[in-house]
Amino acid sequence: MSSDLTTYTQLSNKHFENAVSGCIHLLIPGCIRSQVAAIFILDNPRFPNHFLNGWYIALRSSTELLPAPELLSLVGWPSVHASEFAATWSSEGTSLALSFIPTRWARLLAFARCYATQFLTSSCIVDGDEYFASTYPAKANLVNHEITFAWVCGRTNTAVGYVQLTHLVDDQEQLHVLITGLGVEEAFRRRGFGRAMLLHVIASVPAKEIWVEVQEDNRRAMKLYIECGFVVRR
Repeated sequence: MSSDLTTYTQLSNKHFENAVSGCIHLLIPGCIRSQVAAIFILDNPRFPNHFLNGWYIALRSSTELLPAPELLSLVGWPSVHASEFAATWSSEGTSLALSFIPTRWARLLAFARCYATQFLTSSCIVDGDEYFASTYPAKANLVNHEITFAWVCGRTNTAVGYVQLTHLVDDQEQLHVLITGLGVEEAFRRRGFGRAMLLHVIASVPAKEIWVEVQEDNRRAMKLYIECGFVVRR
């Protein structure tokens, strides 16, 4: 397991850059990063949380830009290290990064469980570009950059959910994946479809490590990922 979250950060930045026409990278002192982020999201739509007038604002903490303790005390800021302001801001609350390093046995088990759900519900997993673009037109551009699978329910023979991911290859030529979206239409929830799509990613994508970001208060999603082997990384 990697010792830091560099790969996750790179994947996250890649995802948001895929979704927008341009990206502004702002180097922000760590002591005010959270406050600046809070200002940026005040008038943003509920999704995506990091968009501002069609641009992705990447707020990057910088210890080099952190004012000296004496300057902080003059302006009323507590004298603390920038790392103490490391929480991720969004309009929905603090988010957590989780990851999973699949073994051969984990992939085999995931395949068996996913196949069982497909067999018992007469469902299948197909390319999800068309479903995603038609269901989420505001984010349709993502299908040009990211991989999307859709769940087709056998009873209706129509797609009722999707899982989407972005990826990168590190210096050691190893694949890393970030799950950027997982959703099932409300009428078809609590049938194991979302779990099966997650298992499909684990079983079929030859990644060294699989990442996902989850809102801390989203207990149902946290439970799903932890039960599938993911661990909290931050």
